[in-house]
Amino acid sequence: MRIKPIISSDTVAENFLERGYLDAIPILSQDEAQEIWEEVGVSLELNGPGRFKTHLLLPILDKLVRNAKILRVVCSALGSENILVWSSDWCIKQAHSQGFYSWHQDSTYAGMTEPEKALTVWLALTPSMPKSGCLRVVPRSHKWGQFAHEPRPSDENMLSRGQQIVVDEKIADFTHEAVDLKLQSGEMSLHSFRSIHASGPNQTDYPRVGFAIRYCTTDLQREIRITEKESAMLVAGVETENCSFIMESAPNQSMGVEEVLEWKRAVARENKNYFQDNPVRQTYHS
Repeated sequence: MRIKPIISSDTVAENFLERGYLDAIPILSQDEAQEIWEEVGVSLELNGPGRFKTHLLLPILDKLVRNAKILRVVCSALGSENILVWSSDWCIKQAHSQGFYSWHQDSTYAGMTEPEKALTVWLALTPSMPKSGCLRVVPRSHKWGQFAHEPRPSDENMLSRGQQIVVDEKIADFTHEAVDLKLQSGEMSLHSFRSIHASGPNQTDYPRVGFAIRYCTTDLQREIRITEKESAMLVAGVETENCSFIMESAPNQSMGVEEVLEWKRAVARENKNYFQDNPVRQTYHS
């Protein structure tokens, strides 16, 4: 499959490589964001593993991960026209909830030999502000290398393994170094897989809803700790010869029989790798 290449932007690439993140990029109108969230809320149960890879279940989400505005930025930031969607997940904090994401790096359990070839897009479908628990990122932390993480799950920690960065045997706190990535509904941020980030509880009267999309280049390789070959979806360019993923099919209908089977297989592969060495949790946090 050949998708028209996306032209790169030197400014996007320079800013992303220097800071490790970009923010407040307009993608959808507020009406478009609301429409997507309304359909997803009716169609899916977004608990546990149901939060993940839902772009395989609904055409409206398949269209979203292929959005030309998003891909233009992603291709520029990663310096490649050949792009996969490795995974996606819903980051939802209900109104007045205590759920938080502890300080972590997305690269920790991803099993990627070159995590600089992957990034996370975070698309706000409702306003994501400091009071609602917006994403907080430590600028230039993607240049600091891989930190040790320890699984310390709690009812409030929304990370699947409850992982937290540990420095000198103590839980690290980057509160004073971090910046808030404030997003209106329909805007996106993106951050490197090595960027240190977190977010706090939602103190507002509305749910904070974000859709995270994990993009990577088609030549990204997986580490030895990966026990099963995972699947991904080609969304730009072409599949390279050394691609380490099984190719996924786009959904033709919402929650169709084939779509559900494809989704179950994909999540099972991802789940097996993600939790195979975790003595604390063996399933996704709800």
